[in-house]
Amino acid sequence: MAEKQAHLNSAYYGPAVPPKQHSYLRPSRSGGCACGCGFCLLKLIFNIVLTVVITIGLLALLFWLIFPPNLVKFHVTNTELTQFNFTATNTLSYNLKLNLTIRNPNCRIGIYYDRIEVQALYGGQRLASD
Repeated sequence: MAEKQAHLNSAYYGPAVPPKQHSYLRPSRSGGCACGCGFCLLKLIFNIVLTVVITIGLLALLFWLIFPPNLVKFHVTNTELTQFNFTATNTLSYNLKLNLTIRNPNCRIGIYYDRIEVQALYGGQRLASD
C-alpha cells in the first residue's frame, strides 16, 4: 500500500499536449483574401455590381412611388362627317371632324402637345393620316 501512495504522490504530467496550429497568413489591407487567386477580384466585382443594381432598383422604386405612372386617356366626344365622296376611279374623299377630350390623371407630371397625329383605319387598311 505504501507503493501505491508513493506512486499517487509523485507528479504525473501525462502525454504532451501538442500546440495549437496558427495560421500566419495576414489578411490583406484591401479586405480581400491573401490567396493570390482571381476569386477575390471576382468577389469584389460581384459586390460592386450588386450594390449598383440594388441602388438603381431602389431609386427606380422611389421614383415610381413619387410619380406613379397612369396612362393618358383620349376620348372622342363628337364626330362630324361633312363630305364623303367615292368616285368612279375608286377614290375616296371625306372631311371628318373630331373633338377629342384628353385627360391626364398624373397629378405631378404635365404633358405638353406640340402636334397630335391621327390615323384613320378601317378593316386594318389606312384611310388617311393627318
